[in-house]
Parts: sequence; C-alpha cells; structure tokens
Amino acid sequence: MLKKRLQQRIPQWRREMQALLQHHARIPVDAVTVEQLYRGLRGVRSLVCDTSFVDPQKGLFIRGRHISELTERLPEEIFFLLCTGEIPDSRALKQLQAELRERQQVPDYIWRIIRNLPKDSQPMAIFSICLLAMEHESVFLNQYRRGLPREKHWEATLEDALTILARAPVIVAGIYRIKYRNAVPLPPRSDLDWGSNFAYMLGLETDLPIFQEYIRKYLVVHSDHEGGNVTVNSSRIVNSALSDLYFSISAGVNGLAGPIHGMANQESVQFARKIFEHFQGVPSDEQLERFVWDYLEQRKIIPGFGHAVLRDQDPRFLVLHQFGKQVAGENELFQILDALSRVVPPILKKIGKVKDPYPNIDAISGVLLYHFGMREMDFYPVLFALAQIMGISAQLIVSRALMLPIFRPRSVTTGWLKEYLRQQTG
Repeated sequence: MLKKRLQQRIPQWRREMQALLQHHARIPVDAVTVEQLYRGLRGVRSLVCDTSFVDPQKGLFIRGRHISELTERLPEEIFFLLCTGEIPDSRALKQLQAELRERQQVPDYIWRIIRNLPKDSQPMAIFSICLLAMEHESVFLNQYRRGLPREKHWEATLEDALTILARAPVIVAGIYRIKYRNAVPLPPRSDLDWGSNFAYMLGLETDLPIFQEYIRKYLVVHSDHEGGNVTVNSSRIVNSALSDLYFSISAGVNGLAGPIHGMANQESVQFARKIFEHFQGVPSDEQLERFVWDYLEQRKIIPGFGHAVLRDQDPRFLVLHQFGKQVAGENELFQILDALSRVVPPILKKIGKVKDPYPNIDAISGVLLYHFGMREMDFYPVLFALAQIMGISAQLIVSRALMLPIFRPRSVTTGWLKEYLRQQTG
C-alpha cells in the first residue's frame, strides 16, 4: 500500500518540480552574507524539504500537521505520513506493519560484529558499523549494478528503507543489552508495534506499558526536523551521489554522534544531576535562580535551552513535559528539570542576547529515559538516531523520486572573498 500510494503521488511531485524550474528557475530565493559563510550557513534557505517544517513561533509541522496532533500516533503511521503526506488507514497500516515484521530478522554476522568490537566502542559507532556491514544486501546497490533506470531509483530506496527500519530497533536494542547488560538480545514479538517492540527488547526493569508509551512518543517527536540539520543534511549529500541508504544513513548517524548535536540530551541530564548533587536534593526556585545566575556568570551555557530556528516554546518539549508530569512527577531529576523550565527563561530574557530562551526537546527527553532506568547516557544519541531513520528514509525516497542531482555547491577562497568585498565596498 505504501509503494502503491507513492506511485500515485510521485508523478504529481515531479510535475510540480518541473513547473517551478521551467517558469521560475532564475528567481533568487535567498542571499548569503559573509557571516553566514563563516557560521555554517545558518538561516540560509538552500534546500527543499516537504516532509517537515519548523515554524519559529509554532514549532514542528510534519507534512503540514502540527506535531501536537501526532503524538498519539504510532511511529509506523508517521513514517507513512512522512513518505506520502497522508495518515494510513487501518488496512495500509496493517500492511506496513506486516512488511516490517517480515524483514526484522537480523543476520547472525551482525551479532558477531557487535560482540567482537572493542568493549569501549561508542554505541553510535557500533550502530554505524552495523549499518555499513549490511550494505552488501542493499537492493539499490544490486539493482543499480544491473542498470536500474533513474526513475526507478526511489523504489529500490524504499526497499532498503523498509529493511533498515525493520532491523534497526532489533539491532539498537541488541547493542544495548550486549554492551551494557552482558545479556543476549531479546527477539522481537509479533504482537507489538514498532515502537513498543523496541521498548520491550531493551529489557529495562520498569513499567513496560508506560515505557512503551513514552518510547512511541519519543520516536514520533524525533522522527524528522527539516532537511538542514547535520544528520539529515549529511545523509542527503551522501545519497545525492547515489550511495545507497546504508551508506547514507550511516553518514547521518555519524553526524548525530557529535557532542553539540545528538548528545545534548545527555548533557541536560548531567546538568540536572549536578544541581541535585550541589543541593543534596531538589532546590527551591529561589536557590535554583541564584545557581543559574552564578553558572551563567562563569560563561557557561545552560544545556537544553535555545534552538537554532525556534523563537517560542518547543511543542515537542511541552508534549513530553506534560507526559513526564503524569508518570515521573516524583522523580527528583524531573522536578529539577521542571523547575529549570520555570526559572531559566526569565533569566535568559533579562540577559537579552538569547534569541530563544525556552527549553527544547533535549531538556526533557534524556531526563525521562533516566527515569525509566536507562542510566547509560552515551546510549541516548542512538535512540535519537533510531527515530531519525524515519525522516532520513522518507526524505531520501522523495529525493530519488524527484531524481535530484548530486549536491555540489561552489566554495571560494579567503583571498577571493577579500577581493570581492573590496570591489563591493570601494
């Protein structure tokens, strides 16, 4: 059903793109300043991404639907929505779930690889290695070698996406159990949805139904976030060279491992723990306010606050925060995070230089993982990566459907830039 719906939608998308190129190809969309050249092209409109959009005031929209409308949906429904722009009906959802179950058997060589890697290997590196190890199974790779027509690239990419999506939760949960618990991986159950199965396979000693509900929400709110973040943009660039989805997703995962990208949630947990240890408990708002002022005066950054695009409350934070109040209200780290969400924004507003003073998704997501018993914080980015596979896959299926060319912007030297600016400024 997913493939059939894409076959219906893709010709329309291709016609829209061709019409825009035919009639408006030379119209400029944005300008680039010298500051943006040196600051990571921050804010430059340089990509088209229809799967999701972040409004600075309203937050994340997935295919035109606000994220707050989607947090009770299953991750499988979100993947279908990301790919097609539509929520699947019950028949289409069951077909997609059955397709994933048929593909979730992890090859034995993956478990041997995980067990034979150095014990101190980073969990994200292990996951990336597992993705690359499976690359020889790529449908895209094998069909491309046999002369796959360009207009059919998306179909082979979809095949790889379904296999990766099916296996990824099993592999990620297996990495966790082997690396941290010295335990055997739990096989997936046939009666559980994608997110619930992942929560079950982690094997945490916690209230499983509540944890499953949290993991489903976690996967949905982290599923996609435009096309310009490090994870997705890395994947898009690699895939533009027609590297298959195993190579492309591995590239995105490697970017997500960076400490100022995928590790922000664990830094928020560490900050909450530092506060708890400092006060030997949960401080009052007045005590916390003095602590935050002292912390900022040391030129340190409060983790989990601010955002590159948002200028108002992050609705993803609000969703998980509300859930946390219901299930983790007695947890001391959650109480500290709750207090920080009240205390920090007014302080950052007084400072005046902060564009977004509000807590973001990273402020809450790790604290709740910690509450449910996952204390191995260097594993948190791998959960982020698992969720992002949905958005990456959908974006790359669309990229191949539109037959987008290789990504190849121009670069200039500092000398060229100096001469250009001299001519412009006289």
